[in-house]
Amino acid sequence: MKKIFLFFLIIAGLSFTYLGVKGIEVDANKNDELSNQLKENSLNRYAIYNESYEQTLNYYNVYQLWKTDNINDGDDSHIISPRDMNGGTVVSSEDSYQYGKDVLSFEPGQRATFTVNIQEAGLYQFYLDYYALDHTRLTPKINFLINQQIQFSEMNTISLEVDWKIEDKIYYDRYGDELTPQSIIDAKWYQEKGLVDPNHFFVEPLKFYLDSGENEISIELLEGYILLGDVKITNQEINTISYAEYRNQNPGESNHQKKIKIEAEDMYLKSRQSIRAKYMRDPQVTPYEYKNRVLNVLDGYSYGESGDRVTYEFDVEETGYYRLAVKYYLNTNNGLPSNRRISIDGSVPFKALESYSFKYSSSWKYEVLKDDKGTPYEFYLEKGEGHTLTLSVENSEVRDIYHHLLDVLVDMQMISQEINKITGGLEDKERDWKIVNYIPNLEKRLYDIQNRLDLAIEDLSDYSKNSKIPAIQELKIARELVHEFVIDPEELPSYMSKFTKGESSAYGRINRILPTFIYHPLHLDKMYFFDDVKLPKANANIFNRFYEGMKAFLYSFFDPKYNETAKIDDDTIEIWVNKSRLYVEIMQRMIDEQFTPQTGIKVQLSLMPDENKIILSNAAGSTPDGVMGISFQKPFELAIRGVTEDLRQYDGFYDLAEEFNPNTFIPYIYDEGVYAMPETQDVKLLFYRKDTLSQLEVAPPETWDEVISLVPVLQKYDMNFFVPIGEENSYKGLDKTTPFIYQYGGNLYNPSSMTTAINEEEAFEAFEVMTDLFTIYNLPVTTSNFFQHFRSGLIPVGIGDANMYIQLKYAAPELAGKWGMLPIPGVKNEEGDIERWDPTYGTSSIIFKNSEKKQMTWDLIKWWSCKETQADFSYNIQSTLGNKFLYMTANIEGFEMSAWPSDSKSIILQQWQWIQTTGKVPGEYMLERELSNAWNKVVFDGVNPRIAIDDAKSIIDKELERKLIEFKYMDENGNIIRPYNIPTIHNVENWVRKNEDED
Repeated sequence: MKKIFLFFLIIAGLSFTYLGVKGIEVDANKNDELSNQLKENSLNRYAIYNESYEQTLNYYNVYQLWKTDNINDGDDSHIISPRDMNGGTVVSSEDSYQYGKDVLSFEPGQRATFTVNIQEAGLYQFYLDYYALDHTRLTPKINFLINQQIQFSEMNTISLEVDWKIEDKIYYDRYGDELTPQSIIDAKWYQEKGLVDPNHFFVEPLKFYLDSGENEISIELLEGYILLGDVKITNQEINTISYAEYRNQNPGESNHQKKIKIEAEDMYLKSRQSIRAKYMRDPQVTPYEYKNRVLNVLDGYSYGESGDRVTYEFDVEETGYYRLAVKYYLNTNNGLPSNRRISIDGSVPFKALESYSFKYSSSWKYEVLKDDKGTPYEFYLEKGEGHTLTLSVENSEVRDIYHHLLDVLVDMQMISQEINKITGGLEDKERDWKIVNYIPNLEKRLYDIQNRLDLAIEDLSDYSKNSKIPAIQELKIARELVHEFVIDPEELPSYMSKFTKGESSAYGRINRILPTFIYHPLHLDKMYFFDDVKLPKANANIFNRFYEGMKAFLYSFFDPKYNETAKIDDDTIEIWVNKSRLYVEIMQRMIDEQFTPQTGIKVQLSLMPDENKIILSNAAGSTPDGVMGISFQKPFELAIRGVTEDLRQYDGFYDLAEEFNPNTFIPYIYDEGVYAMPETQDVKLLFYRKDTLSQLEVAPPETWDEVISLVPVLQKYDMNFFVPIGEENSYKGLDKTTPFIYQYGGNLYNPSSMTTAINEEEAFEAFEVMTDLFTIYNLPVTTSNFFQHFRSGLIPVGIGDANMYIQLKYAAPELAGKWGMLPIPGVKNEEGDIERWDPTYGTSSIIFKNSEKKQMTWDLIKWWSCKETQADFSYNIQSTLGNKFLYMTANIEGFEMSAWPSDSKSIILQQWQWIQTTGKVPGEYMLERELSNAWNKVVFDGVNPRIAIDDAKSIIDKELERKLIEFKYMDENGNIIRPYNIPTIHNVENWVRKNEDED
């Protein structure tokens, strides 16, 4: 044993010696899943901008057109007070948070409109006074219209600038590791804040064109809660003085030895929730601990999107001049520099700091802010408290290069499409296409692309001050690939893989590096204001790194994080979680911060990558106390085998169940018990293109009869309607087939005979409709990707899920304002109501019967499932991972309070009134399979619907009988021994609502 231990020590020593020599290089991303995710999120966001660039009437292009057309800034100036506006709710000056006069209060969906009379037509900026109320943890967003028009796509969604305050209290987990503090909106008046470009390509606020005469302005609040004060319409020039002028304003010399240290992790304010501090195990980073995690750097991957901003507070003990040093490293982004706009006490001191460049560095480095000649800048600071230093991500210097390359990609794609029309996409190297005969100007267009790449390479070299960085090398390779076709255009059809196909093509190389032009990660350790003092070394020496590395290595043998996770004491419950690692980390943090202090119950969460592990663990007698995030089929399968607990027997079950739609519990009911607590659930909605339906002069359908009437209109223009049963997957689950059956009043089972009822009148009518849609009305039967077909306009109306909503909202900026959603189509009943029944499936939480800590596990599930915790979890996910990570809790009241965007909440809640899920019965899988088979036989094989359904019923009934005999509900002769209670929407309350007559 000693020899083995000594061997490992020697290996470790050699490893750390190597790392000590090489380890001057830093990797802040190593073993940090969250940093990786944040980086990927940011790059994906810019990749989406690139993909939609050709189709989007974006601000950059519109502004360039205005300048080309000599449309200049106007000279008018107007202030619109709240009393001049229509909309909102009037709030008196006494309740206006010291604004001094009456203001307007706005909730999501409310709109303010006003008119302004412009003497001189031209471009104008809008500056708003608003108070960001802390009723939610979502950034306020508005939709902006001028004369009922959208002048550029960004007007559909403009975020109002807010600050996020970081809570002062420090939290630690069970192992003593410091946790990331929570952040909340800084509720205050934001005065004269200009509406800014959401992509932050421009430092100055957005400009809008106003005609001479009256203009109607409309501001709709999409998200958040605000009080609105004055709106100022004017143009404000940014006239930042030069450094020489700044220095002359404050004459004098430095004559002190003071040093002011600012730790980068100690942010006072930040512009986005997900900007965060993190831990790096580096002995020269402060604070440093080799045993426990302490937040000691600003995670550059969370702080790299255009417009990101962090502010620090510091005190000055002695008036005088100070130099500013920033300790950073930047070892990513294809060697491109990272730019920051630097403000002190709320303003940029001089012009050089409007965009200061931090160059590539593979190790920690002190950047003493200086001019082009290397002379450090000196900042005049007066003695006092509450000074601020703000660093904002800035990309205005690279915006022109970036957009010019986007134009190059658009032109390359157009050439590629023209060639593919001629060749059919065939790359035959033996064929001579004579392509120039078909595209006479091809050579000129290729030559133009080559020249623009040459110009981009030159401009990027000037910008980066380094012509050898990877980004430029990629552009040079792309340029050479294009040059081959300039020399011989006839080669292009045979070698499209060099031009636009694949990542190694010229197009692919440009497209891959473009997001890095405007993503500016910068990892920060600390900043110093200093004068005649020596700064600490930026990096630890070899021996220090080796010594600290050895200490950390040896401690790992005793670290409770790695050695005590398997030890579950009497006060700790073990829970398996079927979610991603990042979600589990957020859950564990919430439990450690909230649940454990309240109850004294410790919880050990563990990832469960495979649900089949539950069955194996139960057979081995090694199940945990409970599982969270288990899929909707499993609770019934486990309950019928006696593995899990009936939750109705625990105190608080019925009170908690009141927060849910009772029908959500149906899949988790077996016999007399409820064996799981719902956690998440999905939703289906009708999505429609407003622009397309408006052109066709039709309304989105509310019923299936209206769908049938709409389909011929769409097909006339080579468009169609999408129903989920027409997806590419050949297996049609109950989530796709039962909506029709339930909407037409049908049932799946006959409870008296325990046979299927799919052949009865209402169910059969529904089956005919769901097949006729494809056999008679020619809906597409194998739609591979509804989102892409919707985006392209080929299928402008259809039924999608929550993921469809997320994609449209965050991955299709060109469609902003052009699409809408409604509850799914249904069937009008005798009372005139449209029944829109649809199953919703999701995840749930269970307790194992063999657990010795059932009550403690229930306490956790009860706390986790309540509305407050579920809403809090949704906000924590967004604050950690970003806005597009949306969590759909099954708790109806929790969903109303959650971070889900307001523009869809009310529609989702309307659809959730029509939840109808199928009760579980032994042998149900055969019902699902045979319904799917019957649909496929009718649609693909032309079988008569009645024959298909009768054949399916015969097979289903045989399997139901077999399984009911197996579980002792029938005897061998098919006689019912004991009744099987099938939960439905008509009786589910017997399980999940308390009988008031009972004590």
